[in-house]
Amino acid sequence: MIRLATLIAAALVLAAGAAEAAPLHLVRVVLVTRHGVRPPTQGNDELAKYSDKAWPDWEVKPGELTPHGGETVKLVIATVRDAYRAQGLLPRTGCAGARQVTVWADGADERTRESGRITAETIEPGCGLKEGYADVHPRDPIFGGSDLGACALDPSQMKAAMAAAATDPIVTGIDVGAAQAKLQAIFAPDACNGGAGTCFATAAGATPGAGVFPATGGLAEDLLLEYGDAKPMAEVGWGRVSAADIAAVMPLHERVYAMLRANPYAATHRGAPMARVILAALAGKPAAGGPESGPDLKLLTLSGHDTNIALMADVFGLRWTLPGEPDGTAPSSALAFELWSDGAHQYVRPVIYYATMDQLRTLQPARAQSLPLSFPDCATGPKGSCPVEEITKRVEALLPAGCGDV
Repeated sequence: MIRLATLIAAALVLAAGAAEAAPLHLVRVVLVTRHGVRPPTQGNDELAKYSDKAWPDWEVKPGELTPHGGETVKLVIATVRDAYRAQGLLPRTGCAGARQVTVWADGADERTRESGRITAETIEPGCGLKEGYADVHPRDPIFGGSDLGACALDPSQMKAAMAAAATDPIVTGIDVGAAQAKLQAIFAPDACNGGAGTCFATAAGATPGAGVFPATGGLAEDLLLEYGDAKPMAEVGWGRVSAADIAAVMPLHERVYAMLRANPYAATHRGAPMARVILAALAGKPAAGGPESGPDLKLLTLSGHDTNIALMADVFGLRWTLPGEPDGTAPSSALAFELWSDGAHQYVRPVIYYATMDQLRTLQPARAQSLPLSFPDCATGPKGSCPVEEITKRVEALLPAGCGDV
Protein backbone atom coordinates (compact mmCIF):
# COMPACT_ATOMS: atom_id res chain seq x y z
CA MET A 1 0.00 0.00 0.00
CA ILE A 2 2.85 2.36 0.86
CA ARG A 3 4.58 1.47 -2.41
CA LEU A 4 1.38 2.24 -4.39
CA ALA A 5 1.01 5.62 -2.66
CA THR A 6 4.65 6.42 -3.49
CA LEU A 7 4.12 5.54 -7.15
CA ILE A 8 0.98 7.68 -7.32
CA ALA A 9 2.80 10.61 -5.73
CA ALA A 10 5.70 10.25 -8.16
CA ALA A 11 3.29 10.15 -11.10
CA LEU A 12 1.61 13.34 -9.90
CA VAL A 13 4.98 15.07 -9.62
CA LEU A 14 5.90 13.99 -13.15
CA ALA A 15 2.53 15.19 -14.48
CA ALA A 16 2.98 18.55 -12.80
CA GLY A 17 6.44 18.86 -14.27
CA ALA A 18 5.11 18.04 -17.72
CA ALA A 19 2.45 20.74 -17.38
CA GLU A 20 5.06 23.33 -16.35
CA ALA A 21 7.23 22.34 -19.28
CA ALA A 22 4.47 22.69 -21.88
CA PRO A 23 5.84 24.21 -25.08
CA LEU A 24 5.62 27.97 -25.24
CA HIS A 25 3.19 28.99 -27.94
CA LEU A 26 1.74 32.18 -29.38
CA VAL A 27 -1.96 32.59 -28.58
CA ARG A 28 -2.84 35.90 -30.24
CA VAL A 29 -1.41 39.25 -31.31
CA VAL A 30 -2.70 42.82 -31.44
CA LEU A 31 -0.94 45.15 -33.89
CA VAL A 32 -1.07 48.94 -33.83
CA THR A 33 0.15 50.13 -37.22
CA ARG A 34 0.97 53.39 -38.92
CA HIS A 35 -0.13 54.03 -42.49
CA GLY A 36 2.41 54.03 -45.31
CA VAL A 37 4.22 56.97 -46.92
CA ARG A 38 2.02 59.96 -47.74
CA PRO A 39 2.47 63.57 -48.91
CA PRO A 40 2.28 66.39 -46.36
CA THR A 41 -1.22 66.84 -44.99
CA GLN A 42 -1.09 70.49 -46.07
CA GLY A 43 -1.24 71.49 -49.72
CA ASN A 44 1.65 73.14 -51.50
CA ASP A 45 -0.08 76.53 -51.35
CA GLU A 46 -0.18 76.34 -47.56
CA LEU A 47 3.40 75.13 -47.32
CA ALA A 48 4.81 77.75 -49.69
CA LYS A 49 5.37 80.32 -46.92
CA TYR A 50 8.02 78.14 -45.27
CA SER A 51 10.41 77.75 -48.21
CA ASP A 52 12.13 79.91 -50.79
CA LYS A 53 11.28 77.51 -53.63
CA ALA A 54 8.15 75.78 -54.88
CA TRP A 55 7.30 72.43 -53.31
CA PRO A 56 7.38 69.25 -55.44
CA ASP A 57 4.15 67.80 -56.79
CA TRP A 58 2.72 64.51 -55.54
CA GLU A 59 0.58 62.06 -57.48
CA VAL A 60 -2.11 61.95 -54.78
CA LYS A 61 -3.96 64.54 -52.72
CA PRO A 62 -2.45 65.92 -49.48
CA GLY A 63 -2.33 63.29 -46.77
CA GLU A 64 -3.35 60.35 -48.97
CA LEU A 65 -1.40 57.11 -49.29
CA THR A 66 0.89 57.09 -52.32
CA PRO A 67 1.25 53.99 -54.53
CA HIS A 68 4.83 53.63 -53.26
CA GLY A 69 3.51 54.13 -49.72
CA GLY A 70 1.22 51.16 -50.27
CA GLU A 71 4.27 49.07 -51.14
CA THR A 72 5.92 50.07 -47.85
CA VAL A 73 2.84 48.76 -46.01
CA LYS A 74 3.10 45.47 -47.91
CA LEU A 75 6.78 45.14 -47.04
CA VAL A 76 6.23 45.44 -43.29
CA ILE A 77 2.98 43.47 -43.12
CA ALA A 78 4.39 40.62 -45.22
CA THR A 79 7.22 40.37 -42.70
CA VAL A 80 4.71 40.29 -39.84
CA ARG A 81 2.64 37.65 -41.64
CA ASP A 82 5.66 35.42 -42.29
CA ALA A 83 6.83 35.75 -38.69
CA TYR A 84 3.47 34.67 -37.32
CA ARG A 85 3.13 31.86 -39.81
CA ALA A 86 6.51 30.55 -38.66
CA GLN A 87 5.41 30.81 -35.02
CA GLY A 88 2.21 28.86 -35.68
CA LEU A 89 -0.25 31.67 -35.10
CA LEU A 90 -1.38 31.86 -38.74
CA PRO A 91 -1.72 28.94 -41.15
CA ARG A 92 1.24 28.52 -43.49
CA THR A 93 -1.13 27.91 -46.38
CA GLY A 94 -4.78 28.63 -46.92
CA CYS A 95 -6.93 30.94 -44.84
CA ALA A 96 -7.47 31.38 -41.11
CA GLY A 97 -10.78 30.36 -39.60
CA ALA A 98 -13.78 32.60 -39.10
CA ARG A 99 -13.29 35.48 -36.64
CA GLN A 100 -9.57 34.70 -36.28
CA VAL A 101 -8.13 37.70 -38.18
CA THR A 102 -9.49 41.23 -37.99
CA VAL A 103 -8.29 44.50 -39.52
CA TRP A 104 -9.87 47.68 -38.15
CA ALA A 105 -8.87 51.04 -39.67
CA ASP A 106 -9.35 54.69 -38.83
CA GLY A 107 -12.20 55.55 -41.16
CA ALA A 108 -11.55 59.30 -41.09
CA ASP A 109 -8.56 59.23 -43.46
CA GLU A 110 -8.00 57.68 -46.86
CA ARG A 111 -4.41 56.72 -45.93
CA THR A 112 -5.52 54.62 -42.96
CA ARG A 113 -8.42 53.00 -44.78
CA GLU A 114 -6.20 52.15 -47.74
CA SER A 115 -3.38 50.91 -45.50
CA GLY A 116 -5.98 48.73 -43.76
CA ARG A 117 -7.11 47.32 -47.10
CA ILE A 118 -3.53 46.48 -48.09
CA THR A 119 -2.91 44.98 -44.66
CA ALA A 120 -5.93 42.68 -44.96
CA GLU A 121 -4.91 41.52 -48.44
CA THR A 122 -1.30 40.95 -47.36
CA ILE A 123 -2.08 39.12 -44.11
CA GLU A 124 -4.40 36.68 -45.88
CA PRO A 125 -3.74 36.84 -49.62
CA GLY A 126 -6.60 35.49 -51.69
CA CYS A 127 -8.84 34.92 -48.69
CA GLY A 128 -11.18 37.87 -49.17
CA LEU A 129 -10.39 39.44 -45.80
CA LYS A 130 -11.74 43.00 -45.70
CA GLU A 131 -10.78 45.88 -43.47
CA GLY A 132 -13.50 47.36 -41.31
CA TYR A 133 -13.87 50.93 -40.12
CA ALA A 134 -16.41 53.21 -38.52
CA ASP A 135 -17.99 56.09 -40.40
CA VAL A 136 -17.53 58.36 -37.40
CA HIS A 137 -16.78 62.09 -37.63
CA PRO A 138 -14.58 63.77 -36.80
CA ARG A 139 -12.80 60.50 -35.91
CA ASP A 140 -13.32 57.01 -34.50
CA PRO A 141 -12.61 57.35 -30.74
CA ILE A 142 -10.40 54.26 -30.91
CA PHE A 143 -7.95 56.29 -33.01
CA GLY A 144 -8.77 59.86 -32.08
CA GLY A 145 -9.84 59.66 -28.46
CA SER A 146 -13.01 61.22 -27.12
CA ASP A 147 -13.92 64.60 -25.66
CA LEU A 148 -16.94 63.18 -23.84
CA GLY A 149 -17.50 62.28 -20.21
CA ALA A 150 -14.53 60.84 -18.35
CA CYS A 151 -12.33 61.16 -21.45
CA ALA A 152 -12.62 64.95 -21.60
CA LEU A 153 -9.42 66.83 -20.87
CA ASP A 154 -9.60 69.45 -18.15
CA PRO A 155 -7.99 72.64 -19.57
CA SER A 156 -6.16 73.57 -16.36
CA GLN A 157 -4.83 70.04 -15.84
CA MET A 158 -3.78 69.85 -19.48
CA LYS A 159 -1.93 73.16 -19.25
CA ALA A 160 -0.06 71.97 -16.17
CA ALA A 161 0.73 68.63 -17.80
CA MET A 162 2.14 70.35 -20.89
CA ALA A 163 4.29 72.65 -18.78
CA ALA A 164 5.66 69.66 -16.87
CA ALA A 165 6.32 67.77 -20.11
CA ALA A 166 8.37 70.66 -21.49
CA THR A 167 10.83 70.29 -18.61
CA ASP A 168 10.98 66.49 -18.65
CA PRO A 169 14.48 65.10 -19.34
CA ILE A 170 13.21 63.02 -22.28
CA VAL A 171 12.23 66.32 -23.92
CA THR A 172 15.05 68.59 -22.77
CA GLY A 173 17.56 65.87 -23.62
CA ILE A 174 16.79 66.28 -27.33
CA ASP A 175 19.00 69.02 -28.76
CA VAL A 176 17.06 70.73 -31.54
CA GLY A 177 19.19 73.83 -32.02
CA ALA A 178 21.46 72.30 -34.66
CA ALA A 179 18.49 70.52 -36.24
CA GLN A 180 16.57 73.76 -36.70
CA ALA A 181 19.63 75.51 -38.13
CA LYS A 182 20.03 72.66 -40.62
CA LEU A 183 16.31 72.81 -41.50
CA GLN A 184 16.61 76.56 -42.06
CA ALA A 185 19.49 76.03 -44.48
CA ILE A 186 17.39 73.51 -46.42
CA PHE A 187 14.09 75.41 -46.52
CA ALA A 188 15.07 79.06 -46.76
CA PRO A 189 18.77 79.87 -46.24
CA ASP A 190 18.30 83.66 -46.44
CA ALA A 191 14.96 84.01 -44.64
CA CYS A 192 16.51 85.24 -41.38
CA ASN A 193 18.24 88.01 -43.37
CA GLY A 194 15.07 89.22 -45.03
CA GLY A 195 14.99 86.69 -47.86
CA ALA A 196 12.11 84.52 -49.01
CA GLY A 197 10.57 81.90 -46.73
CA THR A 198 10.16 81.69 -42.95
CA CYS A 199 12.83 82.43 -40.37
CA PHE A 200 12.01 79.70 -37.86
CA ALA A 201 13.86 81.29 -34.94
CA THR A 202 11.79 84.49 -35.02
CA ALA A 203 8.50 83.25 -36.48
CA ALA A 204 5.32 83.91 -34.53
CA GLY A 205 4.83 81.00 -32.14
CA ALA A 206 8.52 80.19 -31.75
CA THR A 207 9.44 79.22 -28.19
CA PRO A 208 10.73 82.30 -26.34
CA GLY A 209 14.47 82.09 -25.77
CA ALA A 210 14.92 78.69 -27.41
CA GLY A 211 13.40 79.86 -30.70
CA VAL A 212 11.94 76.43 -31.53
CA PHE A 213 9.12 76.88 -34.05
CA PRO A 214 6.33 74.27 -33.54
CA ALA A 215 5.81 73.58 -37.26
CA THR A 216 9.41 72.46 -37.75
CA GLY A 217 8.66 68.94 -36.44
CA GLY A 218 6.22 68.32 -39.28
CA LEU A 219 8.42 70.07 -41.84
CA ALA A 220 11.36 67.84 -40.93
CA GLU A 221 9.17 64.78 -41.43
CA ASP A 222 8.04 66.11 -44.81
CA LEU A 223 11.63 65.70 -46.00
CA LEU A 224 11.69 62.10 -44.79
CA LEU A 225 8.41 61.45 -46.62
CA GLU A 226 9.83 62.83 -49.86
CA TYR A 227 12.85 60.58 -49.47
CA GLY A 228 10.74 57.58 -48.44
CA ASP A 229 8.48 57.96 -51.47
CA ALA A 230 11.52 57.46 -53.74
CA LYS A 231 11.35 60.92 -55.28
CA PRO A 232 14.41 61.95 -57.32
CA MET A 233 16.96 63.50 -54.98
CA ALA A 234 16.63 66.77 -56.93
CA GLU A 235 13.06 66.96 -55.52
CA VAL A 236 13.93 65.89 -51.98
CA GLY A 237 14.52 69.06 -50.00
CA TRP A 238 14.99 70.97 -53.29
CA GLY A 239 18.14 68.98 -53.96
CA ARG A 240 19.77 70.40 -50.84
CA VAL A 241 19.76 67.24 -48.70
CA SER A 242 21.28 63.82 -48.27
CA ALA A 243 19.91 61.00 -46.15
CA ALA A 244 22.27 62.15 -43.40
CA ASP A 245 20.82 65.68 -43.57
CA ILE A 246 17.31 64.31 -43.14
CA ALA A 247 18.43 62.34 -40.09
CA ALA A 248 20.03 65.52 -38.74
CA VAL A 249 16.75 67.48 -38.77
CA MET A 250 14.52 64.70 -37.42
CA PRO A 251 15.18 65.53 -33.72
CA LEU A 252 12.65 68.33 -34.30
CA HIS A 253 10.05 65.68 -35.09
CA GLU A 254 11.14 63.37 -32.28
CA ARG A 255 10.83 66.22 -29.78
CA VAL A 256 7.14 66.53 -30.62
CA TYR A 257 6.62 62.88 -29.73
CA ALA A 258 8.79 63.16 -26.66
CA MET A 259 6.37 65.84 -25.46
CA LEU A 260 3.57 63.34 -25.91
CA ARG A 261 5.45 60.59 -24.06
CA ALA A 262 6.18 62.98 -21.21
CA ASN A 263 2.48 63.83 -20.81
CA PRO A 264 0.73 60.84 -19.23
CA TYR A 265 -2.35 62.93 -18.50
CA ALA A 266 -3.02 63.47 -22.20
CA ALA A 267 -1.83 60.01 -23.24
CA THR A 268 -4.09 58.09 -20.88
CA HIS A 269 -7.15 60.18 -21.73
CA ARG A 270 -6.60 60.16 -25.50
CA GLY A 271 -5.32 56.60 -25.59
CA ALA A 272 -7.88 54.96 -23.29
CA PRO A 273 -10.28 53.72 -26.01
CA MET A 274 -7.53 51.98 -27.98
CA ALA A 275 -5.83 50.65 -24.84
CA ARG A 276 -9.09 49.05 -23.70
CA VAL A 277 -9.54 47.45 -27.13
CA ILE A 278 -6.03 45.97 -26.86
CA LEU A 279 -6.62 44.60 -23.36
CA ALA A 280 -9.98 43.09 -24.36
CA ALA A 281 -8.54 41.49 -27.49
CA LEU A 282 -5.59 39.99 -25.62
CA ALA A 283 -8.04 38.51 -23.11
CA GLY A 284 -10.13 36.99 -25.91
CA LYS A 285 -13.10 39.16 -25.01
CA PRO A 286 -15.34 41.27 -27.26
CA ALA A 287 -13.91 44.73 -27.88
CA ALA A 288 -16.12 47.81 -27.83
CA GLY A 289 -16.27 50.20 -30.73
CA GLY A 290 -16.36 47.94 -33.78
CA PRO A 291 -13.32 45.61 -34.09
CA GLU A 292 -14.35 41.96 -34.08
CA SER A 293 -12.69 40.23 -31.13
CA GLY A 294 -13.32 37.21 -28.93
CA PRO A 295 -11.97 33.81 -27.95
CA ASP A 296 -11.32 32.74 -31.55
CA LEU A 297 -9.20 35.79 -32.36
CA LYS A 298 -5.61 35.19 -33.51
CA LEU A 299 -4.63 38.57 -34.94
CA LEU A 300 -6.16 42.03 -34.65
CA THR A 301 -4.64 44.94 -36.57
CA LEU A 302 -5.55 48.53 -35.72
CA SER A 303 -4.59 50.57 -38.79
CA GLY A 304 -3.90 54.08 -37.57
CA HIS A 305 -1.25 56.74 -37.19
CA ASP A 306 2.12 57.38 -35.60
CA THR A 307 0.30 59.19 -32.79
CA ASN A 308 -1.53 55.95 -31.97
CA ILE A 309 1.75 54.06 -31.69
CA ALA A 310 3.18 56.84 -29.52
CA LEU A 311 0.11 56.91 -27.28
CA MET A 312 0.16 53.14 -26.76
CA ALA A 313 3.88 53.29 -26.02
CA ASP A 314 3.14 55.82 -23.29
CA VAL A 315 0.12 54.01 -21.85
CA PHE A 316 1.93 50.65 -21.78
CA GLY A 317 5.21 52.17 -20.59
CA LEU A 318 7.33 51.30 -23.63
CA ARG A 319 10.45 53.12 -24.85
CA TRP A 320 12.65 52.38 -27.83
CA THR A 321 15.25 53.77 -30.17
CA LEU A 322 15.55 52.11 -33.55
CA PRO A 323 19.22 51.37 -34.35
CA GLY A 324 20.53 53.90 -36.83
CA GLU A 325 17.06 55.29 -37.61
CA PRO A 326 15.91 58.90 -37.11
CA ASP A 327 12.17 58.17 -36.75
CA GLY A 328 10.91 55.90 -33.97
CA THR A 329 7.42 55.64 -35.51
CA ALA A 330 8.27 55.69 -39.22
CA PRO A 331 5.64 55.10 -41.94
CA SER A 332 4.28 51.52 -41.99
CA SER A 333 5.65 50.70 -38.52
CA ALA A 334 3.75 48.09 -36.49
CA LEU A 335 3.76 47.80 -32.69
CA ALA A 336 2.87 44.23 -31.73
CA PHE A 337 1.48 43.03 -28.40
CA GLU A 338 2.08 39.27 -28.43
CA LEU A 339 0.26 36.96 -26.02
CA TRP A 340 2.30 33.82 -25.24
CA SER A 341 1.34 30.81 -23.12
CA ASP A 342 3.38 28.06 -21.50
CA GLY A 343 0.26 26.06 -20.70
CA ALA A 344 0.00 27.38 -17.16
CA HIS A 345 0.44 31.12 -17.54
CA GLN A 346 0.11 33.79 -20.20
CA TYR A 347 2.56 36.56 -20.95
CA VAL A 348 2.73 39.68 -23.11
CA ARG A 349 5.77 40.50 -25.21
CA PRO A 350 5.95 43.77 -27.19
CA VAL A 351 7.77 43.95 -30.54
CA ILE A 352 8.18 46.80 -33.02
CA TYR A 353 8.34 45.98 -36.73
CA TYR A 354 9.67 48.71 -39.01
CA ALA A 355 11.31 49.56 -42.32
CA THR A 356 14.52 51.56 -42.30
CA MET A 357 14.58 54.93 -44.01
CA ASP A 358 16.40 53.42 -46.98
CA GLN A 359 14.01 50.45 -47.09
CA LEU A 360 11.10 52.86 -47.36
CA ARG A 361 12.81 54.39 -50.37
CA THR A 362 14.11 51.29 -52.17
CA LEU A 363 11.83 48.54 -50.77
CA GLN A 364 15.04 46.53 -50.28
CA PRO A 365 15.73 44.31 -48.53
CA ALA A 366 12.19 42.98 -48.81
CA ARG A 367 12.08 41.86 -45.16
CA ALA A 368 11.39 44.51 -42.52
CA GLN A 369 13.28 44.86 -39.26
CA SER A 370 11.98 43.80 -35.85
CA LEU A 371 13.04 44.82 -32.37
CA PRO A 372 11.76 43.01 -29.24
CA LEU A 373 10.84 45.45 -26.47
CA SER A 374 10.19 45.03 -22.77
CA PHE A 375 7.95 46.53 -20.13
CA PRO A 376 9.73 48.51 -17.40
CA ASP A 377 10.48 46.42 -14.31
CA CYS A 378 8.62 43.45 -15.76
CA ALA A 379 10.60 41.27 -18.14
CA THR A 380 10.84 38.08 -16.12
CA GLY A 381 8.68 35.91 -18.35
CA PRO A 382 9.71 33.89 -21.41
CA LYS A 383 11.30 35.99 -24.17
CA GLY A 384 11.50 38.95 -21.81
CA SER A 385 7.72 39.09 -21.46
CA CYS A 386 5.49 40.16 -18.58
CA PRO A 387 2.49 38.25 -17.11
CA VAL A 388 -0.68 39.44 -18.79
CA GLU A 389 -2.34 39.96 -15.42
CA GLU A 390 0.38 42.42 -14.43
CA ILE A 391 0.12 44.36 -17.70
CA THR A 392 -3.65 44.52 -17.41
CA LYS A 393 -3.46 45.73 -13.81
CA ARG A 394 -0.88 48.41 -14.64
CA VAL A 395 -2.74 49.80 -17.63
CA GLU A 396 -6.18 49.78 -16.04
CA ALA A 397 -4.74 51.65 -13.05
CA LEU A 398 -3.60 54.43 -15.39
CA LEU A 399 -6.75 54.83 -17.49
CA PRO A 400 -9.42 57.26 -16.27
CA ALA A 401 -12.39 55.33 -14.91
CA GLY A 402 -15.19 55.22 -17.47
CA CYS A 403 -13.02 56.53 -20.30
CA GLY A 404 -12.66 54.28 -23.31
CA ASP A 405 -15.90 52.33 -23.17
CA VAL A 406 -16.69 53.49 -26.69
